[in-house]
Amino acid sequence: MKKTIIALTLSLLSTLLIDNPAISFANNVSNTVDNGKIENGRMLIPLRAVSERFDSEVAWNQAKKSITIIRGKRELLLRVNARTALLNNAAFSLDVPATIENGTTYVPARVFAEAFGGTALWSEQERKATITIGLQQVFIHTEPQKTWRMSQERINVLNEKINEATDLSSYSQIRTHFRPYFTDSFINKIIHSNGIKNNAILTRMADITYSGTTAARMHQSAYFDSGPVNLELVDRYVFYKFIDNQWKVDDVNVGRQIIEP
Repeated sequence: MKKTIIALTLSLLSTLLIDNPAISFANNVSNTVDNGKIENGRMLIPLRAVSERFDSEVAWNQAKKSITIIRGKRELLLRVNARTALLNNAAFSLDVPATIENGTTYVPARVFAEAFGGTALWSEQERKATITIGLQQVFIHTEPQKTWRMSQERINVLNEKINEATDLSSYSQIRTHFRPYFTDSFINKIIHSNGIKNNAILTRMADITYSGTTAARMHQSAYFDSGPVNLELVDRYVFYKFIDNQWKVDDVNVGRQIIEP
């Protein structure tokens, strides 16, 4: 009976590991690092922080300005500003050498990943690298570049297109006309609704709030005459998405309210 239970337990564990390749046994350590950086088109990672998250031994030699990382049966030796490294005492060339900045040693993500039999993938939209070695993954985020925010010119153009989408009857090719400015899901929505519901022509724009490098929103409001004495308040909420290497409108919600004197 005990043998049967043990066998079932091992079988279940094997299934979990196969179905969940990102499982890490180092659950007491965060698998996120925040101070990666981009230089000359290369993703550089803080070597010690990433190594320790992969349960590696890290040793710094001040005299030789070198750092040694040991993980399992592999040993990687890097020297600062040297274009040659050693993996298990076998030399190989580096396109970008290890460098030190503010006391932190940086190396290309790919060099570290491949040295220990893993892979490094880069996400431009999320501006992060994902290093996978065996059953472990570590995510290295960078500081976003200044250019990821929308330019004022782009904001103005998108606002003009939102105003145009009040009535779609004058457009024979709706998708073609709005595709450079709206996401496909939002185009589908306005086609189904025959335009943006309750929309109004708003030109005054508020500051845009960014919830990340790929999402943002803006709230617009204005008063319009409604009858002899009443006013109508229009609130418009615009949601943006960074997709296809540019910012587009992903949704618009408009509310109207009559204000009586």
